[in-house]
Amino acid sequence: MRSRIPRVLCGTLPTSKSPVQLPEDEASHLHSVLRLRDGDPVVALDGKGHEVQARLQHRDKTAWVATDHDKPTRTHSLDDETTPLVLEVAILKGDAMSWVIEKAVEMGVRRLVPLVCDYGVVEIGKKGSQHFVERWQRIADQALKQCERLNRMKVDAPSPVLETLKYQAHQRWVAVEPRAGFEEAVPFRFLSEALKERDEIHVLVGPEGGWSPAECDAFRAESKHRALRPASLGPLVLRAETAALFVMGSALSSQILSRHGKLRP
Repeated sequence: MRSRIPRVLCGTLPTSKSPVQLPEDEASHLHSVLRLRDGDPVVALDGKGHEVQARLQHRDKTAWVATDHDKPTRTHSLDDETTPLVLEVAILKGDAMSWVIEKAVEMGVRRLVPLVCDYGVVEIGKKGSQHFVERWQRIADQALKQCERLNRMKVDAPSPVLETLKYQAHQRWVAVEPRAGFEEAVPFRFLSEALKERDEIHVLVGPEGGWSPAECDAFRAESKHRALRPASLGPLVLRAETAALFVMGSALSSQILSRHGKLRP
C-alpha cells in the first residue's frame, strides 16, 4: 500500500516565488499529528479546483508551503467534480450530522444548507450558529483532503425551513415520508431528467422526527405554485441520515449515467 502525501488547504496556492503561510490549525495538524519535518512533501490545494505539489517549511513557530511550480499540477472544474445538488438538510444530532457532511463532500454535493426544523432536536442557540458552522466546515474540509476532491463544499449558516423556502431556486424538491399525505409525490428517479439541465437542484431532507404539520402545509402551498415539488424515497420510513444518503447517491449515480450512458459490467 502506497503512503499518501499529506494534503493541506491554503487560501491561495504557492508559486516558485511566493510561499504561502498555512493557517494555524493546518500547521498544528501537520506538526503535532502527522509529525512532518521541514522539507517533507505535501500537496497544497486552494479549495477552488486547483492543487500543486509542494514542500513544508518551518519558520519559527509558523508553517509555510513552498513549490517549484508556477502553475497547478492538477485542476478540476466545479461541474466536473460535483453534482448540481444543493442539499438542504435538517440539523441532525450527534455524529449523524458529521457523517452526512462527510459523505456529502465525498459524493459531490455542491453546497450544504443546515435547516432548523420544528421537530429538530439540536439546539444551536446556546453555543451560537457560528460555532456549529465553523465545526461543520472543518469536517467538510477534512473530508475534502481525504477524498482528494479539489472544490470545497461550502456549509451555510443554519436557516429555518420556512426562511429557506423564500430563496428562489431553479428547482427545489422536498423528500416526504410515505404517510405524510403527499399523494402527488413523484418517485425520486426524477433526478435523471433534472440533472440534464445542469442547473442547481435544491432538495430538502427532514429531521429525525419528520416534517411538522406546519412545515407540510407550507410545502403544499409552495407546490401549488410549482416553487417546490414533493418526492418519494420509496415505501419505507428512512432514518434522516439514510434519506440524505439516498438523495446524494441518486444525484451522483444519475450524473454518472447521464454522462457515460449505461455502465457495462
